[in-house]
Amino acid sequence: MVRKQFVLIVIVSFFSVTMVSSKTKIALKTAFDKKYIKAKAICKGGLELDYIVSNLLKDSLFIYVPAGWRFNSNAGKNDYQDILIAHEEIFVLGPKQTKAFDVKGYCCEVTKAGPKAGVPYTLGKMADSSLVSLAQYLNTHKTDSNTEQYSVWAISDGKETANITSNNDSIAALLRMFVSNLKGEPLPWYTLLKRARISSVGNVSDQPVKFKASINYNVTETCYSYCYIIDSKGQKVSEIYGKWLLAQNNDYNVSFNVAGLKKGDYKLVLEGKNTSLFEKSFKI
Repeated sequence: MVRKQFVLIVIVSFFSVTMVSSKTKIALKTAFDKKYIKAKAICKGGLELDYIVSNLLKDSLFIYVPAGWRFNSNAGKNDYQDILIAHEEIFVLGPKQTKAFDVKGYCCEVTKAGPKAGVPYTLGKMADSSLVSLAQYLNTHKTDSNTEQYSVWAISDGKETANITSNNDSIAALLRMFVSNLKGEPLPWYTLLKRARISSVGNVSDQPVKFKASINYNVTETCYSYCYIIDSKGQKVSEIYGKWLLAQNNDYNVSFNVAGLKKGDYKLVLEGKNTSLFEKSFKI
């Protein structure tokens, strides 16, 4: 009885090894280069694709789609947003099998129109080095999708690195530092939380939510102060608070809602006894 069980285990193990070894593991680009597959990419509406892949082999395929793979709009004169894959995808195909995979990514051309259902896309290729570096970081340091989208726009469209933030900023702070280094710019002195609204057809709008910063002031005598925002014309558009400041060099954490402000250039001002104690620019 023991011998029969041993033989059965050996047979099962043999078939298991055979099944595993018969599955070809390969990167998506290599699969195309070697003509192991053919595919087409069709937009499902917004930033989501039907990626229809046909395995041309008599062997199973285990395909890696790397973080940093970019799908380009292929709709002729109608140029829609490109889509960046920020997290590795895996396609598993049986011998000679054709299968549709649901692929989701991030907008990396914010100024272009949102793609409509049925719009064709290219089969994809690796993005430029900066976007690939960012995607590889996001693949191993996942945060919420809103924060990730703004990190992509900070690289692809030169949007403000300060928008890479969230309500719980501890993880986003590391991403903000990574993107600042990637762009070769200093860390922003503030953060501005925005919420991206991407419609079912991919059109993008964003809403400013909350401004946060730690500002440093220095006063030689106790005074009453005012903290307020001025626009690009020097007009006061919002008063944050009025309070007494002690005679000292100190940091003050400011946090306020900016949902009512329009897009544009602003300055945060801290003024005491008709003297400017702090004044720095920010953008919404």
